[in-house]
Amino acid sequence: MSAAAPLSASRPAARLFGVAALALLLGACASAPGKRSPPSGQVVPAADAAAREAARIARLRGQDVWALSGRIAVSNAGKGGSGRIEWNQRGDAFDVALSAPVTRQSWRLSGGPDGARLEGLDGGPREGGDAAALLREATGWEIPVAALADWLRALPAAGGAQAQIAPEADGRPQSIEQGGWRIGYEWPATGDLPARLDARRDGARVRLIVDQWQGLADADSGLPEPAAESQAEQLQRELSQLDLNDPAADLRRNVARGDRRPIGVCGFACLAPGLPQSEQPPRQGMRILSGTGDVVEGERHERLIEQARAYATAYNRALGDWLRAHPSRSPRP
Repeated sequence: MSAAAPLSASRPAARLFGVAALALLLGACASAPGKRSPPSGQVVPAADAAAREAARIARLRGQDVWALSGRIAVSNAGKGGSGRIEWNQRGDAFDVALSAPVTRQSWRLSGGPDGARLEGLDGGPREGGDAAALLREATGWEIPVAALADWLRALPAAGGAQAQIAPEADGRPQSIEQGGWRIGYEWPATGDLPARLDARRDGARVRLIVDQWQGLADADSGLPEPAAESQAEQLQRELSQLDLNDPAADLRRNVARGDRRPIGVCGFACLAPGLPQSEQPPRQGMRILSGTGDVVEGERHERLIEQARAYATAYNRALGDWLRAHPSRSPRP
């Protein structure tokens, strides 16, 4: 995870990593839009689109008990990380848990109008009269906690500053700008709730993928059924087709049939480990191992990614040796 704004010298430096990760997580839901979701194919008159959006807002405003679970990936100034997020909301009270499988760390922020509690810090929990003030004092970050319950559901924050909303053709928000923040959304074909948030601010990027909404029975989430195969399962299947004990043997077979692409492993970027930076091909010039990406689903997935990276490193080094021995040939895109 990224480092937060510097703390004063009186606060233990050991707390920086974990607290900054939580602060960046909470800031995640309020930044800039990424890729726009595909259009639903419906041509909706402007008046009808506005009426649909007003009805969507009314439905969601009428439901104050809900939860979401999902995956979050953050990057800032070239550093990043990923983990799971669980958000539970009951009226004005919230409970947010973040777990990072790679570091095996977890944090929890809970509270409401009467105060807030932040757990997972070195030195024990901290409490304060206001969640935003608690985070500011602990991390130095300005996080609009009270607005997030609305922004997560693609609603302008109630009682906040004037919001600027850029609508999709069907009326649902493509982005919301409010209080200096900008939030971009991707939507399923139908439904009241977004499937993804994509955020950028001052060199930082945060992506939130919603796996499940709960407690919003009257509002059709429109989310597809969870994929039958997880990222970990995809990667397990991919690795089962490779010679993990002898990547050079796989290379010889691939070269014999004319495939001289390096093996790519994805994180926040897709790279060919084992090749120098100057020899890194574009993504389309690599054979990407399915199931690698910027979100780690758990310890099993983490171990599989390490296997994939080790295999790709050995394979690509062997490929580099082969190409140096055959300088007239180059990888095929």
